[in-house]
Amino acid sequence: MKSKIIFKIGAILCLICFYFVLLVGIFALGEHSLRLWSPDSDLTRSFGDFQPLFSYIDLNFYQQPELYSDPSFVQLSFISTTCMLLFMLLFLWFMRKLLNNIYEESLFSYENVSIVFKLGLTIIVAGSAYTYTDGLLLSKALAALTVSNAQISLSNLSYVDMITGGIVLLLISWALKIAVHAVEENSKTI
Repeated sequence: MKSKIIFKIGAILCLICFYFVLLVGIFALGEHSLRLWSPDSDLTRSFGDFQPLFSYIDLNFYQQPELYSDPSFVQLSFISTTCMLLFMLLFLWFMRKLLNNIYEESLFSYENVSIVFKLGLTIIVAGSAYTYTDGLLLSKALAALTVSNAQISLSNLSYVDMITGGIVLLLISWALKIAVHAVEENSKTI
């Protein structure tokens, strides 16, 4: 019974991370909105140079490239950041619910089947959308690099990992549903 406290601690950590990501997300989306709709305002300039987030590499230019002031690039960064925040918030929310249910009841409940299914859908939809748009951002930024004696290319197929992970979670939710049904039948026959 003492080992179940780990699930309660995990649920609390997920809730804390949820609110932290929500707060950071509000500021990130606010900055992107200012850069899109009032790029010349004093408040926008107070943020400094635009530095989009890339998940795989740290890309620093010596001078701010023209690409970073292109409205279509800022829009793509806004979409990517929105998808990332949506993915993170949904993932943390469902993980909190799952861990809390395991702590209070057990793993074998129909509510947990629904939560694992929703986690799978979240990873398939929001996770793959985020990784795809992030890959588009990265490929546009890499195209702005001037590299001599080499060519840089990026295959933007990392979203397939998210789709595969989501499908695995959907299969796990299906197996969990069968297990919950078996546990219920077993408890009725005893």
